[in-house]
Amino acid sequence: MQNRCITIMKPSNRGFTLIEMLIALAISSVVVLGVYSMFNSVIASKEAAEKSGDKNVLLMSARRLFKPDLLQLYQESLSVNNAGENAVLKFTSLNSIKLNRAMPVDITYFVDDDGWLVRREQQTDLNYDWELKLLPDVKEFKIQSHNGYRFTDDPTSTDVIIKVSFKYKETPVEFVAGCGFTAKGLSEAAASGSSSVPETGSFKHPASSFHPGGQVTTPAQEDE
Repeated sequence: MQNRCITIMKPSNRGFTLIEMLIALAISSVVVLGVYSMFNSVIASKEAAEKSGDKNVLLMSARRLFKPDLLQLYQESLSVNNAGENAVLKFTSLNSIKLNRAMPVDITYFVDDDGWLVRREQQTDLNYDWELKLLPDVKEFKIQSHNGYRFTDDPTSTDVIIKVSFKYKETPVEFVAGCGFTAKGLSEAAASGSSSVPETGSFKHPASSFHPGGQVTTPAQEDE
């Protein structure tokens, strides 16, 4: 009979060495750091996109309010007070939001004590004073006007194109609005003796009278 030798392997009690643990820890750290960086980059990109989208929506909303008012601006009615942290913009326009029709109204844009950008609409003949709060947390509301050559911080009543700038929740907003008929254009038209007037920016407040029916007439029309 042949003797068979059976070898029984005892389980090893040997664990990981310190070097192996450090290598595993380093690899794990690199993997976790990479995943975190990628996740953080995705979050940052999402926030940037949302912020950019909010700013674009804000810009469009602000322009939708200012543009109709300024498109129907009365000549020589613009008044800007840039003293202080926030400007006060006043002018006369045919755009009545409250009554939803063409009617000469005095409009004021300003920032109130609570930080709201406010549009005030007043009509002397109808005896109303109406305010519409537009945006909260507004600061550094400033107005520049175009004098026919460039934007300046010294507006005159004959300027009809303005640059509006402000901060909304620390997001800067800036846009240009107006009726497109500058003081320079008015002077040149008067010098050339042109009888044509533009469709916008041609209403001269002192030479017009208002009737409650909503019709604007000039003194010449009243004599007919």
